[in-house]
Amino acid sequence: MTTVSSGEIVLDNNQRFQYTVQPFEMKNSLGKVIALLQEYIITSSNSVCGQSSYKLYKTKEGNWYEIESKNSKPDTMVRKLKSAISSKESDFGNFFQIEL
Repeated sequence: MTTVSSGEIVLDNNQRFQYTVQPFEMKNSLGKVIALLQEYIITSSNSVCGQSSYKLYKTKEGNWYEIESKNSKPDTMVRKLKSAISSKESDFGNFFQIEL
């Protein structure tokens, strides 16, 4: 069973982002699954800056995992998004746990 969740985060500058969380299987070059991560697909539709999207990955232990080819966005924004998501999840007692 796969659980997908969604939500909204608001940064300190009132910029709003919508996100979905789904399972992500990291595979080696032979196609064998080597890790199961939570994939955060984050989008913003800001009329001033246009639409932006990010993909962030987190381990089941709560550590953020970097997949360099997936993110070419500014580090400052990525850090703010990670912090906001971690804060929101800790407020809800890790409500967004994914089941397989």
